[in-house]
Amino acid sequence: MRQRFLMLCFFSVTVTMSEESTMQKLNLRHWMAELPDEIKQYPIIYLAIPGSHDSMTYGITRSSGLAPDAEPILKRLYPLFKGTILRWTITQAVDAYQQLLIGIRYFDLRLATKTGVESFYFTHGVYAGEITEPLHQIMEFVDKHPGEVVILDLQHFYGFTADDHRKLIRFLLNMFGPKLVPRQNHLESITLNYVQRLGQQIIVVYRHQSVYATNEFWQPQMLPSPWPQQDSVIGLVNFLRNVKRHPGMGFVHQAVLTPTPSFILFRWVSTLREKCAKPVKKEVYPKLTGFVPGPPGHFHSTDASPVNVVIADFVDLDDAVFSKTVIQLNFKLVKNTRSFNHSG
Repeated sequence: MRQRFLMLCFFSVTVTMSEESTMQKLNLRHWMAELPDEIKQYPIIYLAIPGSHDSMTYGITRSSGLAPDAEPILKRLYPLFKGTILRWTITQAVDAYQQLLIGIRYFDLRLATKTGVESFYFTHGVYAGEITEPLHQIMEFVDKHPGEVVILDLQHFYGFTADDHRKLIRFLLNMFGPKLVPRQNHLESITLNYVQRLGQQIIVVYRHQSVYATNEFWQPQMLPSPWPQQDSVIGLVNFLRNVKRHPGMGFVHQAVLTPTPSFILFRWVSTLREKCAKPVKKEVYPKLTGFVPGPPGHFHSTDASPVNVVIADFVDLDDAVFSKTVIQLNFKLVKNTRSFNHSG
């Protein structure tokens, strides 16, 4: 018994040292490709994947006009308080390619039409730029990094008609084509090793009924993304700890604060970056280290939250500490798997 105990202790220390050494060497540009092979055999829905919230708002400028998703109060205040409103609307500071370079592999996309224009635009109350260039950046990245998988989650469609949906679906199919990871009845069969063999790198989640006729896109229930709707760190932490996910499906934890009008009113001269993103970085990111990837209930203790995608605002903060924190969680799969097999 004593010998077995010492062997387990030695094994645990060795794994921890190996884990830290691997993480130090990991290049955020191709972190998926550099994961140990035993992690690549896990379903993608059970990996820890960093993502960005309202991913394309870096494209908002002072010339941006109000979009169809603008709240009524925004329409009244925008002409007088444009600068302040923009400071509380922009949630990302770097473009899609730069986000990919710092490890982001999930994009939260909200789209809108514009009267008199054929193109589609990203939006967050105001227009955030036409969609073609950012999507081309994503395509360019996956072409240069064949071991990486990127999830595009098309969350909302403002001002869309049925014809607009058909046009957008054709656009996405033409752009990404054979790179797409088609939906399957059993998502647990889709691993990094599996898609790499097939040359597939793009998962498109299309949150509209139009997707049901398109086998190449994933349906909304395959990657639930419940909105915390919290403006306090305490409320956000409680939500993240208690929200439930279903086995066999992916999941998105939104590690973001949502400022209400009254919240902004008392912080009028500040920004979302200072009053929401930085407090989350300071107080919520450390708590993410208690999350565990893998199948729900398989390796998890009673106080560990099973994690898949985690999203945040201003993912470039502090040398991409968010991406590093989330990616690091994957190495628990190595430790837990080996400990599980050894004890058995």
